[in-house]
Amino acid sequence: MGEKSVATLLLVVAHPDDESFGCGALIAATGLEGTEVILCCASRGELGEDATGRYSSPEALGRAREQELRESAQILGARRVEFLDLTDSGWDGEAAPGSIIAERERLDGAIERALRAHHPEVVITMDPTGSDGHRDHAAVAAATTRAFTRAVRWPASLYHWCLPHSLMSDWAREIAAQDPASVYLETDLGRPDEDVTTVLGGREVLDRVQHAMACHLTQTGPYQRISAELTERFIGYDHLVRVHPPWQGGRTETALLWPEPVSEPLPG
Repeated sequence: MGEKSVATLLLVVAHPDDESFGCGALIAATGLEGTEVILCCASRGELGEDATGRYSSPEALGRAREQELRESAQILGARRVEFLDLTDSGWDGEAAPGSIIAERERLDGAIERALRAHHPEVVITMDPTGSDGHRDHAAVAAATTRAFTRAVRWPASLYHWCLPHSLMSDWAREIAAQDPASVYLETDLGRPDEDVTTVLGGREVLDRVQHAMACHLTQTGPYQRISAELTERFIGYDHLVRVHPPWQGGRTETALLWPEPVSEPLPG
């Protein structure tokens, strides 16, 4: 096998809409640079809301959200979408069999297989600290980190995508200004700002990201109640924590660390 013709970025998320509401600028900007972006989604978001009121069961909603994700990914420029075929665990309560929370080994194995199949030079997943409040996001991030540690034997970087505390605090203040009874102002959301190692700018692809977000008709967007200025801070920049190679401190990175592409993993 010869060397790969293009570098690969593998993004692992929990639900449809995580790709555009969260990582849209990163996907679009990276794809425009000629990188092959592969999107792995652990579930079809069956327990999410249905803002349309059109779907009578979680299964029907999941099928609709799968299509929404595929349309969004195409707009953003992801080359491939793969579902890991677990189900949404929901925000709380007992996790059903087959769900992300209930199937740790199955989730780990599915992510390991994706890593070995695609040999990505950069892997990005969500925040294992649960800084945005959703347990599925934290579980997928932890699983991806475990799978990377076990499976990757080739030059590659691993990042956790996160929302910094300062940004989430500004969001909470804007929500509280509209609703003084809001509980969010007293909630410690967001990853500590000092953890962030990498900030990527994506303002040049904002129109594309907003177009992709609009594909998620079943979902109420998280930015509808905040100012345009704060929305741009959310979707125009991506905040990351570099996990591997370990961060040694210094100035915040403004670009991903790309090893040289290789054709196949090293043994061991």
